[in-house]
Amino acid sequence: MDKMELLAPAGGMEQLRAAVQSGADAVYLGAGSFSARAGAANFSYDELKEAVRYCHVYGVKVHCAVNTLIKEKEFELAAATAAAVNECGADAVIVQDIGLAAYIRKAFPDLELHASTQMTVTSLEGVRFLEEKGFDRVVLARELSLDEIRAIASEARAEIEVFVHGAICMSYSGQCLMSSMLGGRSGNRGRCAQPCRQFYELDGGGKKHGAYVLSPKDMALIEHLDELRRAGVASLKIEGRLKSPEYVSTVTGVYRKYLDAPHRVEKNDMEELKNAFSRSGFTDGYLTGRLGSAMMSHSNPANNSGSTYTNAAKERASGKTVRRIPINIFASLAADSVLKVTAYDGDNNYVYCEGAAAAEVAKNKPLTAERLTEQLSKLGSTPFEAVDVSAEVEGALTVPVKEINEVRRSVCAELEAIRAERPVKRVKETELVYSKRERGGIYLTAEVSNIEQGLAVLSAGGIKRIYAPAETAKELLKVAGDVEIVTKTADIFEPEKIYTKHVSVSSSAALRYYGEKAIYGDFRLNIYNSQTAAELSALKSITVSPELNLHEIADITRNFGASEIEVIGYGYIPLMIMKNCPVKAMGECAHGKNSYILRDKKGMEFRVMCANGCRAILLNSKPIFIADIIESVKKCGADSIRLNFTVEKSGQCGKIVSVYRAALDGEEIEPMAENTFTRGHLKRGVM
Repeated sequence: MDKMELLAPAGGMEQLRAAVQSGADAVYLGAGSFSARAGAANFSYDELKEAVRYCHVYGVKVHCAVNTLIKEKEFELAAATAAAVNECGADAVIVQDIGLAAYIRKAFPDLELHASTQMTVTSLEGVRFLEEKGFDRVVLARELSLDEIRAIASEARAEIEVFVHGAICMSYSGQCLMSSMLGGRSGNRGRCAQPCRQFYELDGGGKKHGAYVLSPKDMALIEHLDELRRAGVASLKIEGRLKSPEYVSTVTGVYRKYLDAPHRVEKNDMEELKNAFSRSGFTDGYLTGRLGSAMMSHSNPANNSGSTYTNAAKERASGKTVRRIPINIFASLAADSVLKVTAYDGDNNYVYCEGAAAAEVAKNKPLTAERLTEQLSKLGSTPFEAVDVSAEVEGALTVPVKEINEVRRSVCAELEAIRAERPVKRVKETELVYSKRERGGIYLTAEVSNIEQGLAVLSAGGIKRIYAPAETAKELLKVAGDVEIVTKTADIFEPEKIYTKHVSVSSSAALRYYGEKAIYGDFRLNIYNSQTAAELSALKSITVSPELNLHEIADITRNFGASEIEVIGYGYIPLMIMKNCPVKAMGECAHGKNSYILRDKKGMEFRVMCANGCRAILLNSKPIFIADIIESVKKCGADSIRLNFTVEKSGQCGKIVSVYRAALDGEEIEPMAENTFTRGHLKRGVM
């Protein structure tokens, strides 16, 4: 990859102009109501048209983010938003919802389709899946190392985009439910309340530490641009749609400098980045593999830079035209003829304009070629810069200066219009996909973490299917009887040795990799609507997102019947999956031997579990419990209720299975003690 695109954020029109004037090759912005930065200004239909025109004049592409998960009743509006993006002439649309992506690919075949980082793509298999779905570009997860990025980019057909600067999440993007479960504000819906920036006490191993345990520093990969280029990265993305025009100007300008003239990053430029926004410095930990405390801002989660900017950055952010498009101009003036002016740019755009009044013989001071050249070079507030102007004047002739200025204005206006123009994108009539079927009774499934839990669940009876890690599943197969044993594959994809006939998958990568074995879809696939379910209808059963309420689940079951629908009905919901383990980053790693919790200021306790690859999983403080309201769950049309067992003792697992089995048999169940459980989102849903 010889030239990488510099992609800058635009939370509003001021930020967009700052990005363009600071050297961005492309900008990304929110379109309508479905942007993953709901707090940004975002762009209305008319504003989007203006933004696209402005950017295209400068040769800058526009990528529109329609990248939240879409509820069933919102789908038609989201499709209409995509139609507006297409009509406005935007170059690409960034999408998280796989159902919406499928609709866009069919309805708007000329609109580039980019996979959001919220899709948690961490492998070539994930990219391959999306390529087969028609994606032109994939934004990789921020957690990947340089070697992992290189391995993907070298084999991918789709373009590869990576984040290079700005805020990073503690959790893998698209897999965080913390803001959602604690306050009903979903990160998958662009409304994250940032609970990771709060103060927590880490308690475990006989020690307690208070810090901003979940607050990482911002990313800065300015020193790795050439490595990313050689790795095959197509686009470098700057985070910051909630930031100021001055911030956008600063970061875009610095990265532009080192993309245009690669050399060792100067101290003053790194200081300029820190002065714009910094949480106690920057990190490149994911890219370089240097995880741990150096990645974290344990003492202060907020910006402590002072937000100071250079005069040059302020000028670019002010809206002034400082980025000029070089053009060539040639003019000629002959007796009894009008002034004729030709102009062209470096992109082979060409315009020709004539004046209205014929030249006259000069009585006093004739118009010289030099004077005509000088007058035509005054391009003022236009986006153009005349780099080569020449003129021919035959004899002692003259035309009014007003005439010269008018022709010059016409030339610039026409050239600007040509540069802004794009071919009309096609629209194909596309119907939404719906399917129906009669649903039978509802049954229980369980997910277990270890063999003891699995044996307890089997002993309790009444369970049709058990999901378990590979080695646990292997052991359960020996004693399962009629209960189906399914391997629960890794939450973050990695190839595993499978001993069972079927697997449950948590990612598009696993879905593709395991092929015919993959017939159960985990909730991490983020299924929010029937269109997404239809795209994954090869699965026998789909566990819908735990962010949906019962009415929203019913909306899906009414419109989709190709697969069974499963609902999580019990368990401590995993709130985060973290590559940089917070326990290890606090210097307390015991290789899984000790138990750790995070305690917030209200005294709520969140357990930290060890996972594959030294990852950590943060569990909700209370388990979901719905046995006492199971009739309302039946009415939503679900086919199965899944009981998730993580930290429960084997005896607890058996008792819980028995309670839910009794509830399905029609027995009246008492709720758990007050303040010891949650309904999750089954009663409330998310914003």
